[in-house]
Amino acid sequence: MLGKLADWLYGVITRPVATLNEIAREKPVGWGLLIYTGVTLLSWIAVIFDPATYEAYQEMMYLLPIAIPLYAILIAVLLFSFLFLFIFSLALHLIARLLGGKGGYRNLFSAYTFASFPLIITAPITVISGFLGNFGSFLSGLTSFGISIWVLVLQVIAVRESHGFSTGISVLSYIITIVILVILPIALIIWRMIAYLLM
Repeated sequence: MLGKLADWLYGVITRPVATLNEIAREKPVGWGLLIYTGVTLLSWIAVIFDPATYEAYQEMMYLLPIAIPLYAILIAVLLFSFLFLFIFSLALHLIARLLGGKGGYRNLFSAYTFASFPLIITAPITVISGFLGNFGSFLSGLTSFGISIWVLVLQVIAVRESHGFSTGISVLSYIITIVILVILPIALIIWRMIAYLLM
């Protein structure tokens, strides 16, 4: 099984369409969750131990009545990431079904979690760029943006391959999910803040 896992991870990078299609059919939910957990942990550990971030953390601790250990922050981040993963993937699945998708939730969840694998590249880049000053920050931001777009494309492919969609319907499913779960809540918060300030 470990050999197959290695093939899947390599395939997500080199031949994503065929690999995500296979993952969607095989439904390795446990491996997908493990991959997502590992990528999330490594990414956030790199961010927290970035020199600038760590210095900001130490300064913040002086202002708080009770010091918050780094492991507690990591646990909180991991729990929030899990919550977002399950809510977003479930909403994405339901919207895909409403648009005529044929796949099950486990099919989508498996492919969706494996699609996050390239984010692991951001961990070493974040650590290295932390020692390069302003240029490092620019390099890290540019790289993170590029990898985020890459992962977004892979997630759209995951929707397409797990539900038997066209690319256009897969993109539409993703956009509707983002609007419902991200854009509308933010717009509502901003509207309430403006309404409160104008009272």
